[in-house]
Amino acid sequence: MENRINHIIARVLSGESSADDILSLSEWLNENERNRDEFRRLKNYWDADVAFKHSITPAFSADKLLRQIDFQDKRTQRTQLWNRYVPLVAAVTLLFIFPTAFFLHYKNDRATEYYTLLTDEHKSNFTLEDGTVITLNKNSRLSYSDKYGKSNRDVKLEGEAYFEVAKDSGKPFQVEMNGASIIVLGTHFNVKADTESDDITATLVEGSIRFKGAKQNIVMTPNQQLTFSRSTNKVDVKEIDTDTFTAWKDGLLKYKSISFTQLVENLKDIYQVEIQIDDERLTDPSITVSGTFDQKQSFDQILKVISYSLPVRWTNDNGIYHIQYATLKKTMPMGKH
Repeated sequence: MENRINHIIARVLSGESSADDILSLSEWLNENERNRDEFRRLKNYWDADVAFKHSITPAFSADKLLRQIDFQDKRTQRTQLWNRYVPLVAAVTLLFIFPTAFFLHYKNDRATEYYTLLTDEHKSNFTLEDGTVITLNKNSRLSYSDKYGKSNRDVKLEGEAYFEVAKDSGKPFQVEMNGASIIVLGTHFNVKADTESDDITATLVEGSIRFKGAKQNIVMTPNQQLTFSRSTNKVDVKEIDTDTFTAWKDGLLKYKSISFTQLVENLKDIYQVEIQIDDERLTDPSITVSGTFDQKQSFDQILKVISYSLPVRWTNDNGIYHIQYATLKKTMPMGKH
């Protein structure tokens, strides 16, 4: 394992890493502080003479790194290393600052550098160089190039993110999704564009955004939510309570008058558990729920909170939750016996 991780580190520092390399390194760094100290030590030994513009094979990179660890002391070159490799150092450092994998991809001509942020089961916050703040939800991906802030402010999103866009009238901010895009100057909004879903959902909190689909060009106003179907190219716009769709960035699950069946579907997606409603009475659309839950609460804890206001009980059978209607016990009024 030690030899394997050394080669992965070498590929990361040389700019030759794959997404699997980054994810493996992230897991290794998150195991303990000793691994993080070891990574810092290896990074400080990395040869300042290696230039990103030259292709270096992973095997050669690993051998070179290991030789340097054994035979060289590069302490005097740390300042030079930092100045020359700030983009990569910042990217790799994020591996153990945030539960996120951040890696660089280079074209063969090395003309453009592409940065990609990946989140796992945790959300992550980061700020782009223009001051735009982005909260990336779990299991999401956001990419942009080194041209960001220079000739454009374009990003590509897969998953869900909340944007607080710094205003720049000369360089509109654009979120590219598969089949649609959103253009803004400066505003707060939420976008959900899961690759496995047919729908793209944009929720505007503040300011204005322009949504562009295959045949659409729609300007949204605050407290509106737009849903775009990629397969049919149909758009639906409605007024909503934005808090319920942006609470996730604050670590909350917030619901307001949604059906119990819809809540169950949401919880299945969030907690990745199998849930079956065994009593058809609970599938009645008129049964609605409202509430705010902390995402740190377990699924069982949330069910317990729901049971305070809705007559439900549940069992866990080999990892599958079965929810039934709980008959309320009749109680004798106070003062009567």
